[in-house]
Amino acid sequence: MRDRIAEVLPRLSPAERKVADIVAADPAGAMGATVAQLARAAGVSEPTVVRFCRSLGLDGFADLRLALARAEGGGARMHRRIGPGTPVPEAAAAVFDTAIAALSEVRRSLDTQAIERAALALVRAARVEIWGYGASAAVAEDLAHKLFRVCRGVVARSDPHMQAMAGATLDGDAVALCVSHTGRSREIVEVAGLAAAAGATVVAVTRPGSPLAAAATLLLPCEVEEDTELHTPMVSRLAHLVIGDALAVAAALLSPPAAEERLLRMKAALRQRRTEA
Repeated sequence: MRDRIAEVLPRLSPAERKVADIVAADPAGAMGATVAQLARAAGVSEPTVVRFCRSLGLDGFADLRLALARAEGGGARMHRRIGPGTPVPEAAAAVFDTAIAALSEVRRSLDTQAIERAALALVRAARVEIWGYGASAAVAEDLAHKLFRVCRGVVARSDPHMQAMAGATLDGDAVALCVSHTGRSREIVEVAGLAAAAGATVVAVTRPGSPLAAAATLLLPCEVEEDTELHTPMVSRLAHLVIGDALAVAAALLSPPAAEERLLRMKAALRQRRTEA
């Protein structure tokens, strides 16, 4: 890879050369970084990183990471592009590789202290609203199912009108948990602002630096590379689900004894609904 960079170096712009220097000096670090992290390290824009990748004859940043992984002797299993004509067995394996790479990326940047602060806010809250749209709506429903066991007043909403009305009725004893991959959807940013104005704690699971992140009281950062082509899994949804698991476990660990008693009553009620083995 260093030889390849050296070959194209004379043709690169000054900004692209900054990216080249970072990649050549620390291929393993570049392989494990996101496009935003590499751009920050080089002091350039994200599009500059993408242009550098194309100068190397690659389609984009995902292909650069894969090329670095191969050059470094395999390394971590990285994202593999899936498109028309990809054999089904290869595509199935690529889905798993993409998911593993995404979760590894999120794990490296996991803010465990933010998880603890958010879990404590959830445990103390008298009401918990969980909001998301599209694929994030499924994550919101999953979070509600998990947090319902240890928190009070938990409900998930995906309708923007219901979210707006709920946000306007929150107070200082409530938490609004907002989930969004981009953090740029106007509706989710607006209802987060409504909740904050009403005095609620706003917890956002989203991309750092986004409008939603700026509107949040507590940020649980999740920045994964999402390929929007047709034949790709939605790794951001998977990452959000796992962050939700971590948040629910933290809330359970921080819950008072009464929450454990409540959970035992739930389990007893479920046992009564099961048929004999």
